[in-house]
Amino acid sequence: MNKRAIREGIHDGLPIFLGYFTTALAFGLLTRSSGFSFVEGVLTSITNFAGSGQFLMMNLYNGGAFMLEIVLSVFFINARYIFMSASLSARLEDKKSVIGRIFVGAGTVDEAFAVASFKGEKLSYSYLIPLMATCYLGWVSGTAVGFLVGNILPEIVQSAAVITIYAMFSSLFGNEVSRNVKAVAVVGLSAVLNSLFILGMGLSTGLSFIMSMLIVVVFACFIYSDEEVFDNE
Repeated sequence: MNKRAIREGIHDGLPIFLGYFTTALAFGLLTRSSGFSFVEGVLTSITNFAGSGQFLMMNLYNGGAFMLEIVLSVFFINARYIFMSASLSARLEDKKSVIGRIFVGAGTVDEAFAVASFKGEKLSYSYLIPLMATCYLGWVSGTAVGFLVGNILPEIVQSAAVITIYAMFSSLFGNEVSRNVKAVAVVGLSAVLNSLFILGMGLSTGLSFIMSMLIVVVFACFIYSDEEVFDNE
């Protein structure tokens, strides 16, 4: 292992650690207000490490969605990580290490991918593993602290944690619109379809989300050009 690369990975991961820690505080509170135990809440972050996918999971759980609906919804919203990890895997110095590639695949998240993408043509495990481990530690520790902080917070404050998913997606939406106004059409269609499926057709929250997402993805493929997609990346 290259000590210099290890230090560089930790250094580049620290800003992400801080961002993940603060966001995970809200997730820890959300798991507590949803009736999870401390172990269950922390294990959710240990085994998923999905950020927005975990907030979505809890939102569906609180909405009474079936387990299969939750699993499929989280899978689809996290499918982007398959392509991100494949991109990083293609640039690894050692492509023969199965354990290393599994770790990179499991540790690839949006921010880690963005940072690693600017690190030249070849990527070493000495850099990637500390980078991703630092991000992971921020998310898991933030979840644990957030859950424990709930012990001293009023019940009304803990219940308010359920709105964090809406605040987070509003932030992501605003950032996307600032780069391309077509995002308004995509999100608008998704909202209309989801409302139609739930209110008009009486479908469950989870199934409505899955159907809306798949239809909107196809719609986005037609209105976005390849240049716009790569520019957003």
